Amino acid sequence: MRSPPPLRYPAAVLAGLLAWAAVGLELWSGPVQASGFAAAWPVPALARGLHLLFAPAFVLSWRLRERRARLAAASGLTVLALGLAALYRYNSAAALLILPMIEFAALLGPRALAAAFALSNAALFGVVWLAREMDAPWTYVGVHAALQAFAILLLRSARRTERAHQALAQSHADLLAARGMLAEAARSEERLRLSRELHDVAGHKLTALRLNLSALQYHPGLDREQTLTRCSQLSAELLDDLRAVVQQLRLHDGLDLEPSMRALAGAFPQLRLHLRLDADARAPGLDHAEALLRAFQEGLTNAVRHGQAQTLWASLQRDGQRLALELRDDGRGAPAGLLAGNGLTGMRERLLALGGGLDFGVGDNGGFRLRGWVPLC
Repeated sequence: MRSPPPLRYPAAVLAGLLAWAAVGLELWSGPVQASGFAAAWPVPALARGLHLLFAPAFVLSWRLRERRARLAAASGLTVLALGLAALYRYNSAAALLILPMIEFAALLGPRALAAAFALSNAALFGVVWLAREMDAPWTYVGVHAALQAFAILLLRSARRTERAHQALAQSHADLLAARGMLAEAARSEERLRLSRELHDVAGHKLTALRLNLSALQYHPGLDREQTLTRCSQLSAELLDDLRAVVQQLRLHDGLDLEPSMRALAGAFPQLRLHLRLDADARAPGLDHAEALLRAFQEGLTNAVRHGQAQTLWASLQRDGQRLALELRDDGRGAPAGLLAGNGLTGMRERLLALGGGLDFGVGDNGGFRLRGWVPLC
C-alpha cells in the first residue's frame, strides 16, 4: 500500500540520535535504581541492550519505504522505549516515544493517529503506575504526552509547508514550460514567415528568369550575351536565397521540448533526471508538444509521490513515423493489477486524441515504466 514519504532530513535523524545519546548518558553513567517490577532482573545489562538496539532500529525505520514496514518499525521503537522506561524507577527514556510518534504522524490519518497517541500514552501510564510506583504518574505522563503532541504539530506544519513549496515549485515549472512553449510557438510563426518569404523570393526571381528566357526565344534581335548574363545572375541570387531560407527552416523544423522538460523537472530537485533527446526528436505541433510535456510531468509526479524514486531516466526519440517518450524510475514499481488513475487516464486520453497511445508497467529494474507516443504527421 502506498504511503506518504517521511521527512527524511539528515537533521531530523541527527536530532533523534542526539536524543538517544542523551538518554544513554543517563543509563550508562549509573548507578540508577531499578524499578520494583524488574528488581530481580539484570537491569543494567537489559537496559544497555535495549538502548543499543534502539539506535539501528531508528535509523532503519527512516530508510524503509513500505507503509506496513514503517508502521511495524515505529511500533517496535515504541515497545523499546516503554521497555527502557519500565526497567528503572527514574529515567528519561519515555522521551524516546517522540521519535516513533513522529513516524505515526507521517503515516496515519487523524483518527488513527489519535488512537496511536492515546494507546502509547496509556501504555506509558501503565508502566509508570505498575513498574515505577511514582507519586504523580499523571504529571509525568502529561509532560511526555505534551512533548509528543508538540512534535506531531511540528511535523504537520512542516508537511503543509513542504506541500505548499512543492505546489509553488510546480506552478513555477508550469510557467517556465509555458514560456518555452510560447517561444516555440514564436519560432513556429517565424517558420511560417520564412515559408512566405520563400514563396515571394522564389516567385519573383523565377518569373524574371522565365521572362528573360522567353525573350531570348521569341526576340532574336536582343543582346544574347547581356540577357544570358542577367539570367545567370538571377539564378545565382535565387540559389543563395533558397539556401538561406532552407537553413532557417531547418533551424525551426518542429518544436524543441528539452528546455520545457528540464523546467518541469526543476520542480522536483530531489529526483535525479537523466534526459536523452535525439537531435531529430521534435514535436510537429503545439498540441503534440503539450501532450508529451503533460505526460512527462505526470511521470515525474508519479515517480516522486507514489514510487518514491530517486532517479528518473527519460528519453524522447523518433520511432518510425511517431515520436516516443519513455520514462523509467528506480522506485517501487507498479503493484499487480494497477488501474490507471485520473492522471494516467487523462494522459492516455490526450495522446489518443492525437492518434498516439500510452502503456505502462514494471520496468526491467523493478521501477515504474511509462511510454507514450504521438504521430509525426
